[in-house]
Amino acid sequence: MRKLFSIVFSAVLLLIVSGQETWAQKAKVYDLGTYPGGTWAEVVAINDFGLAGGDGDTGNNRYCGASGDHRPVGVPLFGPQAMQWFDLGTFGGKTCGASSSADASITGIADTGLIVGLAPLTDDPDPTTHAFVWTPKSGKIDIGTLEALGYQHSNAIGVNKLGTLVVGWSAEAHQPWLGKSLPVVWRPSIMWGPHGWTTTWKIQKLETTGFEQFPHWYAVTVNDSGQIIGSAFDDSGNEIAVLWNPLLGGNGWKIEQLDGSPDYPIAWPNDINERGEIVGDVATTDWNTALPALWKPVGNQRKSWNLTVLPALSGLPQGWNEARGLNDLGDIVGDSNDADGNWLAARWSTKDPGFIRVLGFPGDWSTAARVNNYGIAAGGYGVGDNPERAVAVKFR
Repeated sequence: MRKLFSIVFSAVLLLIVSGQETWAQKAKVYDLGTYPGGTWAEVVAINDFGLAGGDGDTGNNRYCGASGDHRPVGVPLFGPQAMQWFDLGTFGGKTCGASSSADASITGIADTGLIVGLAPLTDDPDPTTHAFVWTPKSGKIDIGTLEALGYQHSNAIGVNKLGTLVVGWSAEAHQPWLGKSLPVVWRPSIMWGPHGWTTTWKIQKLETTGFEQFPHWYAVTVNDSGQIIGSAFDDSGNEIAVLWNPLLGGNGWKIEQLDGSPDYPIAWPNDINERGEIVGDVATTDWNTALPALWKPVGNQRKSWNLTVLPALSGLPQGWNEARGLNDLGDIVGDSNDADGNWLAARWSTKDPGFIRVLGFPGDWSTAARVNNYGIAAGGYGVGDNPERAVAVKFR
């Protein structure tokens, strides 16, 4: 754990000392590759200090054969440990290969260095998975499930920048669509004990009243204002986008639905920034076409939203296009099909609904999952039939 502490501290120190002028350089590609000995990796989270995380195999073939043991892994872009991958490990369970990407992963990273994700307690093919938080001081901590309701699985998907609120789901099965699941938050509680100050995490179910027809839920991420986005879907695959706004006094959240459009009624959100802007996707009822979407709040009260369907690289409303990440400056990243059918990492802007650009990831295909406030987008790419590799691009 000392090495991981050094990674986080060094990255933070480097950025503080360097200042914003360091970031005013031309676009730069960080080909992160894979964990040493591994065959594939992807990054789905990055904080403002360039600490990226996701999942990949580690080349440990003792239990998994050629696919390698699948783990929650990360890599810093800057500092003395730059480009040196680390492995947060599991809770004793083993998952194998890319098919288990939802069972062991880093999913969110706060600017404080707190990392969230999930890891297995038991082995494939039906693992028991629990959400975790990791800090340099505490190491990896199992933050639990809604066990009193009979839900034995959980996943921490997102965390705010301050590291004070974690969101995700708790479910009957290791995937929310395999059984009933509920959206949850975890909040820290600091207590004084025999060994000094300790932090425990308390789980709480989010409100779902009025949407009882949807048995499958997950909360995706949260901003520092306490606004939470998520989705719910029924057994027929009908999906809705939802937003939980915090109530005054910190006594819970009020749920409301984020609507799609008449042509694209299916909606799901992927990220929210500190201005309350939300990005995600809207799709046709036959799921043949998905387009990136932006919900912008109207007024300071954030009680209503205007939906804008963003363009695709092809210039046509066709194919599968995703808006996955959003920063506080209004940069949006994701992926889109171009006119030749190539699936490429792309970026949009909340300030110009007609703006779209290729991000410049390497490979024949690529996708961007998140973007930080310094204009660094993180994701993955592939060349031909070769496994996915992790990558980041600084475009500001």
